[in-house]
Amino acid sequence: MQIKKVALDKNSMYEIHMDDGTSFKAHEESVVKYRLISDRVLEPEEYQEILRAIQYDQAYVKALGYISFKLRSEQEVRKYMEADYHPDMIDQTVTRLKEEGYINDAHYAKALKNTMLSTTDKGPFALQRELKKHHIDENIIKKNVEAFSAEVDSDRMNKLKEKQLKRHKGAYRQFRMKLTEKLHQRGYGKAHIELIDFDDDFDETAHFDKDFEKYFNKYQKKETGFALKQKLIQALMRKGYGYDLIQEKLGGMDDETFEYHDET
Repeated sequence: MQIKKVALDKNSMYEIHMDDGTSFKAHEESVVKYRLISDRVLEPEEYQEILRAIQYDQAYVKALGYISFKLRSEQEVRKYMEADYHPDMIDQTVTRLKEEGYINDAHYAKALKNTMLSTTDKGPFALQRELKKHHIDENIIKKNVEAFSAEVDSDRMNKLKEKQLKRHKGAYRQFRMKLTEKLHQRGYGKAHIELIDFDDDFDETAHFDKDFEKYFNKYQKKETGFALKQKLIQALMRKGYGYDLIQEKLGGMDDETFEYHDET
C-alpha cells in the first residue's frame, strides 16, 4: 500500500489518503513519529500496526483532554471513551494513564471528600453513595467515609440545624422530626445527629395559633362539639403540637364556639 497524499485538516490533524481510496486521520505527532509522507510504501502488516498505534495515540490524547479540566475517576474515563473505542483499547489507555498518575481513584476519593466537606452541607454517607456510583474500591470508600465522619463536629451539625430552624414555621417537635429525616437524606448518621443541641428557645405560639385557626375553619363546616374538638386535636398533634398545649387552647374557648353556625 502507498500513501498518495497527506493533507492538513484542522486542530493539528492530518488526513492520510491511501492509493486504494481509503483514508485515516492522524495527529501531527503521529505523522512525524510514523513517517507518514506522500509516496511512502507500507506493507499490509506494517500498515495495520500503524493504524492501531495511531488509534491508541488518539485515545490517549482524548482521555488526557477529558481529565485535564477536572479530576476524574477511572469509571468516568472508561464511560467517556466507550462510544469511540474498543474495550481493549480503553484498557490499554487507562493502564497508561494510571501508570503516569493521571488516573488515581484514591486521589479522586480524597479530593471529593474534601470538596464535599468544605463546600456542601452533605454528610459522609452521601460521599459513600457517590463513590459507589463511580465503582471506587471498597477499601478506598471506607477509608474516606471514616475520615469524613471524623471531621463532622457539633459546630457543623448545629449550623445545619440553625439554617433549617430559621425557615421553620410550626411545632418544634415537627422541626426535629423533619430535620432528622433531612439529615439522613443528606448523608448523616445517628451519631452525627446526636451532636446537635436541641435546647432552643423556639416560640411556636404564633405558628400554633395560625394552624389552630386554619383547622378550626376547615372542620367546623362539617363537625360540631366533641367531634370537632377531636378533629382539631388529631390534626394539630399530627403537626407536632403537644396535647397539653392543644387542651389549654380548647379549655379557654366557650362551648358555644363549637356549636354549628348556619352562615347562610
